[in-house]
Amino acid sequence: MAPTAGWNMPRQYTDLIREHLAARAACGLFDISHLGKFRIVGKELPAWLDAHLSNSIADCRDGQIQQTLMLRQDGVILDRMTLLRENQERFFLIGSASLADADFDILSRQSQNAAVEITNETDSLCILALTGPDSKRVLASTWHEIPIPAQGAFCTFRRGNQRCMLLRSGLMAPDSFELICPASAGIAWFEQLMVAGAVPCGQITGEYLRIRNARANMENDINHLTPAAGSLHHLCSENKNFKGADAIRNDSPPTHRIISLRSTAPGMTFEPGSEVRNLDGYVVGNVTSATQAAAGGHSYAMAYVSTTHTAPGTRLHVTSGGSSVPAMVEDTEVC
Repeated sequence: MAPTAGWNMPRQYTDLIREHLAARAACGLFDISHLGKFRIVGKELPAWLDAHLSNSIADCRDGQIQQTLMLRQDGVILDRMTLLRENQERFFLIGSASLADADFDILSRQSQNAAVEITNETDSLCILALTGPDSKRVLASTWHEIPIPAQGAFCTFRRGNQRCMLLRSGLMAPDSFELICPASAGIAWFEQLMVAGAVPCGQITGEYLRIRNARANMENDINHLTPAAGSLHHLCSENKNFKGADAIRNDSPPTHRIISLRSTAPGMTFEPGSEVRNLDGYVVGNVTSATQAAAGGHSYAMAYVSTTHTAPGTRLHVTSGGSSVPAMVEDTEVC
């Protein structure tokens, strides 16, 4: 166990190889209850959310999930968030764990003069994530009455007197499922999923999945960056005004941006903070977060690199632990 954003989190449960294999080839089970969770209700919510979040609410229909950003006035990212639209007057927002209190404070201040009510449910709700090709079977065998949502969608349902949600948002991996339930039910749900075949996985495996799938996070990769530098400009609508929109539209193209790297020599590791060099030996960036397959395979990293060296397939070197690790820019968009 290790402290993370004010929570005591499992680094690993059993064997890392078993956890990695389950998460990629079977069904891995993660507790991600430390993420910020906010319920937002009100009469004029779409317009209010459009003014404060970067993605267009009009593109998110009832029952759908949208990835979005909350920006400062100068265009710097405050947090990357996942928005769930239940209906015109009811939304749910998931943010970064380390920013839960700050996010709630910002949202509360912004809602003071609007017909909007925001509730911080970070401590009262549990989120369990399932990843891997066997996840759908595990869900169906555990709760056969719950409809399986399509990618990018969610459903609400009741278990007794408990109101719950099943998401297919990609928080952990491109096709992961997330269950949101009252915290009091979390342990029982976790155990039921284990009985159905899910393998508990800790933070080390979760970080491997995140970086392997090129998902940048606030804690390591995009803090203090603009959407363009964070390679998240696709989460910013060009057809509306929102806080920070003028700044990012008038900003010069970034000289560096976040990319995904893969080692081209199995067994060699990256380390956060390591220098990234081009084939001529010049420093062109640095590693922001890194991971390695548990079985000693390829290493993966998020890196902040000069835009002249960000084309997929570009060959680079990472100086790590006194060694020079050959690397290649992945043909995977940052998500």
